[in-house]
Amino acid sequence: MFRASQLTKRYGDVTAVDAVDLEVRAGEIFGLLGSNGAGKTTMMKVFMTLLRPDRGAAFVDGLDVTHDSLAVRALLGYVPENPALYEKLTGLEFLHLLATLRGIPPDGATPLIDDAAKRFRLDRELELEMDAYSRGMRQKMALAAATFHRPKGLVLDEPTNGLDPRFTKILKAYLKEFAANGGTVLISTHITDVAEAICDRVAVVHDGHVAALGTVEAVQAQAGASNLEDAFVALVGDA
Repeated sequence: MFRASQLTKRYGDVTAVDAVDLEVRAGEIFGLLGSNGAGKTTMMKVFMTLLRPDRGAAFVDGLDVTHDSLAVRALLGYVPENPALYEKLTGLEFLHLLATLRGIPPDGATPLIDDAAKRFRLDRELELEMDAYSRGMRQKMALAAATFHRPKGLVLDEPTNGLDPRFTKILKAYLKEFAANGGTVLISTHITDVAEAICDRVAVVHDGHVAALGTVEAVQAQAGASNLEDAFVALVGDA
């Protein structure tokens, strides 16, 4: 579903992603595990067609992110690390606007939005203007916006930010269900417990490189560690 071949992205003299080869299979939950600044967000933005590679290539469902950007975006749902919302719209107005932009007619949008609202426990949030949202409410709305149209794949950058433990559990269950039904999830996190709980495979990202890739058990074995947190520290250091 997601594939990178010698993917390289630079910001001036800084190489954020350095000749990365990566393949995320259809129907799996794949985690990018790394510290802030490791290159996770840059990779995700390339897959979302928000950044162009400086070298190499990236593909989503066989589509080149550089040449087929609109088709790629139509396949995906995206939650950035800091979601931007239309502050003066209510949650319901916002979701209907997104449906219109995706070409979904109102009679088709309403049941999709209702499903997303139920899934992510959105109730009074739908009637409030979004400038009144708490951090957790904003994150729940961003998740609803990324998923209501039933995309083929999800790109989620630190999606548990701002969520309480109860809702984090709800999100984990949803992602497992999404993948079980054939969807593909690319998720970034620096929280090893999240990766251990839901990811089929992980890539440990450090300084723009993939330091290790495989199942959680395989990465632990590579690092000679008994858990993913210790494996991560062994692979990238504790500085």
